[in-house]
Amino acid sequence: MRSEGSWVAALHAAKRVFCLSHPKPDGDAVGSLLGIAHVLESVGKEVVLVLPDQIPSYLHFLPGVGQIFIWSEAAEYITKAAQAAEIFFCVDFGKWDRIAPALRELIDPTRLIWVDHHADSEPLSELWNFWSPEAAATCELLYEQVLSPWYGQTLPLPARIALYTGILTDTGGFRFRSVSPHTLRTAAELIQPPFPLEAIHYHIFQKKKLSTLRFQSYLIQYYLRRLEGLPVIILPISERILIEFGASWEDVETLPNQLLALEGTLLVVVLKEYPDHTRLSFRSLGEFPCHELAQHYDIGGGHKNAAGATFHRSLEESVNFTERLLRTAYADTLLYHYHNFCAGLELQKQL
Repeated sequence: MRSEGSWVAALHAAKRVFCLSHPKPDGDAVGSLLGIAHVLESVGKEVVLVLPDQIPSYLHFLPGVGQIFIWSEAAEYITKAAQAAEIFFCVDFGKWDRIAPALRELIDPTRLIWVDHHADSEPLSELWNFWSPEAAATCELLYEQVLSPWYGQTLPLPARIALYTGILTDTGGFRFRSVSPHTLRTAAELIQPPFPLEAIHYHIFQKKKLSTLRFQSYLIQYYLRRLEGLPVIILPISERILIEFGASWEDVETLPNQLLALEGTLLVVVLKEYPDHTRLSFRSLGEFPCHELAQHYDIGGGHKNAAGATFHRSLEESVNFTERLLRTAYADTLLYHYHNFCAGLELQKQL
Protein backbone atom coordinates (compact mmCIF):
# COMPACT_ATOMS: atom_id res chain seq x y z
CA MET A 1 0.00 0.00 0.00
CA ARG A 2 1.27 3.43 -0.92
CA SER A 3 -0.68 6.68 -0.77
CA GLU A 4 0.39 9.13 -3.45
CA GLY A 5 -0.26 12.82 -3.22
CA SER A 6 1.16 15.91 -1.66
CA TRP A 7 3.31 14.32 1.06
CA VAL A 8 6.47 15.31 -0.83
CA ALA A 9 5.47 18.96 -0.98
CA ALA A 10 4.18 18.90 2.59
CA LEU A 11 7.45 17.48 3.88
CA HIS A 12 9.48 20.03 1.91
CA ALA A 13 7.37 22.85 3.35
CA ALA A 14 7.44 21.65 6.96
CA LYS A 15 10.00 23.11 9.34
CA ARG A 16 9.14 21.04 12.42
CA VAL A 17 8.71 17.26 12.26
CA PHE A 18 7.60 14.88 15.02
CA CYS A 19 8.54 11.17 14.79
CA LEU A 20 7.26 8.27 16.89
CA SER A 21 7.90 4.54 17.05
CA HIS A 22 6.73 1.67 19.24
CA PRO A 23 7.27 0.51 22.85
CA LYS A 24 10.12 -1.90 23.61
CA PRO A 25 12.03 -0.46 20.65
CA ASP A 26 14.25 -2.65 18.51
CA GLY A 27 16.82 -1.85 15.84
CA ASP A 28 14.22 -1.25 13.17
CA ALA A 29 12.32 1.24 15.33
CA VAL A 30 15.39 3.17 16.44
CA GLY A 31 17.01 2.96 13.00
CA SER A 32 13.86 4.32 11.35
CA LEU A 33 13.69 7.31 13.69
CA LEU A 34 17.37 8.17 13.32
CA GLY A 35 17.29 7.65 9.56
CA ILE A 36 14.52 10.23 9.27
CA ALA A 37 16.25 12.66 11.60
CA HIS A 38 19.65 12.57 9.88
CA VAL A 39 18.10 13.15 6.45
CA LEU A 40 15.72 15.92 7.47
CA GLU A 41 18.18 17.71 9.74
CA SER A 42 20.72 17.79 6.91
CA VAL A 43 18.38 20.19 5.07
CA GLY A 44 17.68 22.36 8.10
CA LYS A 45 14.50 20.89 9.56
CA GLU A 46 13.80 20.58 13.29
CA VAL A 47 13.09 16.95 14.16
CA VAL A 48 11.85 15.55 17.47
CA LEU A 49 12.20 11.79 17.96
CA VAL A 50 10.07 9.96 20.52
CA LEU A 51 9.91 6.47 21.97
CA PRO A 52 7.58 5.18 24.71
CA ASP A 53 10.37 3.14 26.35
CA GLN A 54 14.12 3.18 26.91
CA ILE A 55 16.49 2.30 24.07
CA PRO A 56 18.33 -1.04 24.43
CA SER A 57 21.99 -0.53 25.27
CA TYR A 58 23.20 -2.51 22.25
CA LEU A 59 21.89 0.34 20.07
CA HIS A 60 23.62 3.12 21.99
CA PHE A 61 26.44 3.15 19.43
CA LEU A 62 24.18 4.68 16.76
CA PRO A 63 25.01 8.31 15.86
CA GLY A 64 22.37 10.66 17.24
CA VAL A 65 20.75 8.16 19.60
CA GLY A 66 21.04 10.65 22.47
CA GLN A 67 18.55 12.99 20.81
CA ILE A 68 15.65 10.54 21.16
CA PHE A 69 13.19 11.53 23.89
CA ILE A 70 11.49 8.97 26.12
CA TRP A 71 7.82 9.64 26.84
CA SER A 72 7.98 8.68 30.52
CA GLU A 73 10.88 11.09 31.08
CA ALA A 74 9.91 14.10 28.97
CA ALA A 75 6.13 14.07 28.48
CA GLU A 76 5.75 17.83 28.85
CA TYR A 77 8.45 18.67 26.30
CA ILE A 78 7.16 16.00 23.90
CA THR A 79 3.62 17.38 24.16
CA LYS A 80 4.78 20.89 23.27
CA ALA A 81 6.87 19.55 20.38
CA ALA A 82 3.87 17.68 18.97
CA GLN A 83 1.71 20.79 19.23
CA ALA A 84 4.28 22.75 17.22
CA ALA A 85 4.86 20.06 14.59
CA GLU A 86 3.72 20.46 10.99
CA ILE A 87 4.35 16.88 9.85
CA PHE A 88 4.27 13.62 11.83
CA PHE A 89 5.95 10.27 11.20
CA CYS A 90 4.82 7.01 12.81
CA VAL A 91 7.15 4.14 11.94
CA ASP A 92 7.40 0.39 12.54
CA PHE A 93 4.00 -0.11 14.16
CA GLY A 94 0.51 -0.36 12.73
CA LYS A 95 -1.94 -0.45 15.62
CA TRP A 96 -2.79 2.44 17.90
CA ASP A 97 -3.34 0.13 20.87
CA ARG A 98 0.45 -0.22 21.10
CA ILE A 99 0.74 3.44 22.07
CA ALA A 100 -0.36 5.01 25.36
CA PRO A 101 -3.56 7.04 24.84
CA ALA A 102 -1.99 10.32 26.03
CA LEU A 103 0.84 9.93 23.51
CA ARG A 104 -1.44 8.70 20.76
CA GLU A 105 -3.61 11.81 21.06
CA LEU A 106 -0.66 14.01 20.12
CA ILE A 107 -0.53 12.56 16.58
CA ASP A 108 -2.57 14.31 13.88
CA PRO A 109 -3.61 11.61 11.35
CA THR A 110 -4.31 14.28 8.70
CA ARG A 111 -0.62 15.29 8.71
CA LEU A 112 0.87 11.86 9.30
CA ILE A 113 3.30 9.87 7.15
CA TRP A 114 3.00 6.25 8.25
CA VAL A 115 5.64 3.67 7.31
CA ASP A 116 5.43 0.02 8.41
CA HIS A 117 5.93 -3.57 7.28
CA HIS A 118 3.99 -5.68 9.80
CA ALA A 119 1.48 -8.07 8.26
CA ASP A 120 -1.33 -7.32 10.71
CA SER A 121 -1.08 -3.53 10.54
CA GLU A 122 -3.93 -1.10 9.92
CA PRO A 123 -3.36 2.23 8.10
CA LEU A 124 -2.79 4.99 10.66
CA SER A 125 -2.73 8.04 8.39
CA GLU A 126 -5.72 9.60 6.70
CA LEU A 127 -3.57 10.56 3.71
CA TRP A 128 -0.06 9.12 3.48
CA ASN A 129 0.43 5.42 4.16
CA PHE A 130 3.49 3.39 3.14
CA TRP A 131 2.91 -0.24 4.04
CA SER A 132 4.38 -3.42 2.62
CA PRO A 133 4.45 -6.75 4.50
CA GLU A 134 6.88 -7.97 1.83
CA ALA A 135 9.55 -5.57 3.08
CA ALA A 136 12.08 -7.20 5.40
CA ALA A 137 12.17 -4.13 7.66
CA THR A 138 10.54 -0.76 8.01
CA CYS A 139 13.97 0.77 7.36
CA GLU A 140 14.01 -0.93 3.95
CA LEU A 141 10.63 0.52 3.05
CA LEU A 142 11.47 3.92 4.50
CA TYR A 143 14.66 4.12 2.46
CA GLU A 144 13.11 2.98 -0.81
CA GLN A 145 9.78 4.79 -0.83
CA VAL A 146 10.27 7.86 1.33
CA LEU A 147 13.74 9.10 2.21
CA SER A 148 15.72 8.26 -0.93
CA PRO A 149 13.20 9.60 -3.47
CA TRP A 150 12.48 12.66 -1.34
CA TYR A 151 16.14 13.50 -0.70
CA GLY A 152 17.17 12.77 -4.28
CA GLN A 153 20.81 11.90 -3.65
CA THR A 154 22.99 9.60 -1.57
CA LEU A 155 21.82 9.80 2.04
CA PRO A 156 24.14 11.19 4.72
CA LEU A 157 26.35 8.53 6.31
CA PRO A 158 24.65 8.67 9.76
CA ALA A 159 21.29 8.03 8.06
CA ARG A 160 22.68 5.08 6.14
CA ILE A 161 24.18 3.62 9.33
CA ALA A 162 20.81 3.88 11.09
CA LEU A 163 18.80 2.37 8.23
CA TYR A 164 21.27 -0.47 7.65
CA THR A 165 21.17 -1.29 11.37
CA GLY A 166 17.38 -1.54 11.24
CA ILE A 167 17.50 -3.94 8.30
CA LEU A 168 20.35 -5.95 9.83
CA THR A 169 18.57 -6.50 13.15
CA ASP A 170 15.12 -7.21 11.73
CA THR A 171 16.54 -9.88 9.43
CA GLY A 172 18.80 -11.50 12.03
CA GLY A 173 21.86 -10.63 9.99
CA PHE A 174 20.10 -11.38 6.66
CA ARG A 175 19.15 -14.91 7.81
CA PHE A 176 15.36 -14.74 7.96
CA ARG A 177 12.91 -15.73 5.24
CA SER A 178 11.85 -12.10 4.88
CA VAL A 179 15.12 -11.35 3.08
CA SER A 180 14.66 -10.87 -0.67
CA PRO A 181 17.02 -9.91 -3.49
CA HIS A 182 15.59 -6.42 -3.11
CA THR A 183 16.59 -6.37 0.57
CA LEU A 184 20.18 -7.20 -0.32
CA ARG A 185 20.25 -4.59 -3.09
CA THR A 186 19.00 -2.00 -0.61
CA ALA A 187 21.72 -3.00 1.86
CA ALA A 188 24.31 -2.76 -0.91
CA GLU A 189 23.26 0.82 -1.62
CA LEU A 190 23.40 1.75 2.05
CA ILE A 191 26.92 0.41 2.62
CA GLN A 192 28.56 2.36 -0.18
CA PRO A 193 32.00 3.42 1.14
CA PRO A 194 32.87 4.98 3.41
CA PHE A 195 30.83 2.78 5.71
CA PRO A 196 31.73 1.22 9.13
CA LEU A 197 30.36 -2.25 8.38
CA GLU A 198 32.58 -4.16 10.82
CA ALA A 199 31.84 -1.78 13.70
CA ILE A 200 28.08 -2.12 13.26
CA HIS A 201 28.19 -5.92 13.16
CA TYR A 202 30.41 -5.97 16.24
CA HIS A 203 27.98 -3.88 18.30
CA ILE A 204 24.95 -5.89 17.19
CA PHE A 205 26.22 -9.47 17.24
CA GLN A 206 29.55 -9.76 19.02
CA LYS A 207 29.63 -7.35 21.95
CA LYS A 208 28.41 -9.51 24.86
CA LYS A 209 28.81 -9.30 28.64
CA LEU A 210 29.99 -12.38 30.52
CA SER A 211 27.18 -11.90 33.05
CA THR A 212 24.61 -12.07 30.24
CA LEU A 213 26.04 -15.32 28.89
CA ARG A 214 26.05 -16.87 32.38
CA PHE A 215 22.45 -15.83 32.96
CA GLN A 216 21.33 -17.23 29.62
CA SER A 217 23.19 -20.48 30.28
CA TYR A 218 21.45 -20.84 33.64
CA LEU A 219 18.02 -20.30 32.08
CA ILE A 220 18.71 -22.86 29.37
CA GLN A 221 19.99 -25.42 31.84
CA TYR A 222 17.20 -25.17 34.40
CA TYR A 223 14.11 -23.68 32.77
CA LEU A 224 14.09 -24.60 29.10
CA ARG A 225 11.55 -27.26 28.22
CA ARG A 226 10.52 -29.11 25.07
CA LEU A 227 6.94 -30.06 24.34
CA GLU A 228 7.01 -33.81 24.01
CA GLY A 229 6.32 -34.95 20.47
CA LEU A 230 6.40 -31.43 19.04
CA PRO A 231 9.23 -29.28 17.61
CA VAL A 232 8.63 -26.61 20.25
CA ILE A 233 10.81 -25.04 22.93
CA ILE A 234 9.29 -23.04 25.79
CA LEU A 235 11.32 -20.90 28.16
CA PRO A 236 9.51 -19.18 31.06
CA ILE A 237 11.49 -16.48 32.88
CA SER A 238 10.32 -15.18 36.25
CA GLU A 239 11.01 -11.78 37.78
CA ARG A 240 12.57 -13.58 40.76
CA ILE A 241 15.30 -15.13 38.58
CA LEU A 242 15.92 -11.78 36.95
CA ILE A 243 16.41 -10.13 40.35
CA GLU A 244 18.61 -12.93 41.70
CA PHE A 245 21.04 -12.52 38.81
CA GLY A 246 20.86 -8.74 38.77
CA ALA A 247 19.83 -9.06 35.13
CA SER A 248 17.43 -7.12 32.92
CA TRP A 249 15.04 -8.13 30.18
CA GLU A 250 17.59 -6.89 27.69
CA ASP A 251 19.79 -9.83 28.76
CA VAL A 252 17.31 -12.25 27.21
CA GLU A 253 16.43 -10.20 24.14
CA THR A 254 18.43 -12.39 21.77
CA LEU A 255 17.47 -15.73 23.32
CA PRO A 256 14.44 -16.55 21.12
CA ASN A 257 16.51 -16.34 17.93
CA GLN A 258 19.41 -18.23 19.49
CA LEU A 259 17.18 -21.09 20.61
CA LEU A 260 15.87 -21.56 17.07
CA ALA A 261 19.28 -22.97 16.23
CA LEU A 262 18.66 -26.03 18.44
CA GLU A 263 18.14 -29.18 16.43
CA GLY A 264 14.56 -30.40 16.24
CA THR A 265 13.07 -26.95 16.78
CA LEU A 266 10.49 -25.13 14.65
CA LEU A 267 8.97 -22.78 17.25
CA VAL A 268 10.41 -21.01 20.29
CA VAL A 269 8.23 -19.31 22.91
CA VAL A 270 9.90 -17.18 25.59
CA LEU A 271 7.59 -15.97 28.38
CA LYS A 272 8.63 -13.05 30.59
CA GLU A 273 6.94 -12.31 33.89
CA TYR A 274 5.91 -8.71 34.67
CA PRO A 275 3.99 -7.52 37.77
CA ASP A 276 0.57 -7.51 36.11
CA HIS A 277 1.03 -9.47 32.89
CA THR A 278 3.19 -11.88 30.94
CA ARG A 279 5.00 -10.88 27.77
CA LEU A 280 5.57 -13.56 25.12
CA SER A 281 8.06 -13.65 22.26
CA PHE A 282 7.51 -16.11 19.39
CA ARG A 283 10.10 -17.13 16.82
CA SER A 284 9.66 -19.77 14.13
CA LEU A 285 11.24 -21.30 11.06
CA GLY A 286 9.65 -22.05 7.72
CA GLU A 287 6.02 -21.17 7.20
CA PHE A 288 4.72 -21.47 10.75
CA PRO A 289 2.61 -18.32 11.43
CA CYS A 290 3.80 -16.74 14.67
CA HIS A 291 1.64 -13.66 14.09
CA GLU A 292 -1.50 -15.80 14.01
CA LEU A 293 -0.49 -17.64 17.18
CA ALA A 294 0.08 -14.29 18.94
CA GLN A 295 -3.49 -13.24 18.27
CA HIS A 296 -4.78 -15.85 20.75
CA TYR A 297 -3.57 -13.58 23.58
CA ASP A 298 -4.92 -10.28 24.91
CA ILE A 299 -2.70 -8.20 22.62
CA GLY A 300 -0.60 -9.82 19.93
CA GLY A 301 0.78 -9.59 16.43
CA GLY A 302 3.89 -9.20 14.33
CA HIS A 303 5.44 -11.19 11.49
CA LYS A 304 5.11 -14.77 10.29
CA ASN A 305 8.43 -15.80 11.85
CA ALA A 306 8.66 -13.25 14.69
CA ALA A 307 5.82 -11.97 16.82
CA GLY A 308 4.96 -10.89 20.34
CA ALA A 309 2.00 -10.88 22.69
CA THR A 310 0.82 -9.56 26.04
CA PHE A 311 -1.28 -11.78 28.29
CA HIS A 312 -2.92 -10.42 31.44
CA ARG A 313 -2.34 -13.59 33.41
CA SER A 314 0.38 -14.93 35.68
CA LEU A 315 3.48 -16.59 34.30
CA GLU A 316 2.28 -20.04 35.36
CA GLU A 317 -1.16 -19.51 33.82
CA SER A 318 0.44 -18.21 30.63
CA VAL A 319 2.71 -21.24 30.34
CA ASN A 320 -0.21 -23.63 30.89
CA PHE A 321 -2.38 -21.77 28.38
CA THR A 322 0.39 -21.78 25.78
CA GLU A 323 1.18 -25.47 26.13
CA ARG A 324 -2.50 -26.39 25.96
CA LEU A 325 -3.04 -24.14 22.94
CA LEU A 326 -0.12 -25.64 21.05
CA ARG A 327 -1.13 -29.22 21.80
CA THR A 328 -4.84 -28.87 21.03
CA ALA A 329 -4.97 -26.31 18.21
CA TYR A 330 -1.53 -26.38 16.59
CA ALA A 331 -0.03 -29.86 16.96
CA ASP A 332 -0.80 -31.01 13.42
CA THR A 333 0.19 -27.63 11.96
CA LEU A 334 3.52 -27.69 13.80
CA LEU A 335 4.38 -31.18 12.60
CA TYR A 336 3.32 -30.37 9.05
CA HIS A 337 5.44 -27.24 8.84
CA TYR A 338 8.38 -28.93 10.53
CA HIS A 339 8.30 -31.76 8.00
CA ASN A 340 8.21 -29.26 5.12
CA PHE A 341 10.98 -27.19 6.63
CA CYS A 342 13.25 -30.21 7.05
CA ALA A 343 12.50 -31.30 3.48
CA GLY A 344 13.60 -27.88 2.29
CA LEU A 345 16.99 -28.38 3.95
CA GLU A 346 17.79 -31.41 1.79
CA LEU A 347 19.55 -29.40 -0.89
CA GLN A 348 21.21 -32.35 -2.59
CA LYS A 349 17.81 -33.87 -3.33
CA GLN A 350 16.56 -30.61 -4.81
CA LEU A 351 19.43 -30.04 -7.24
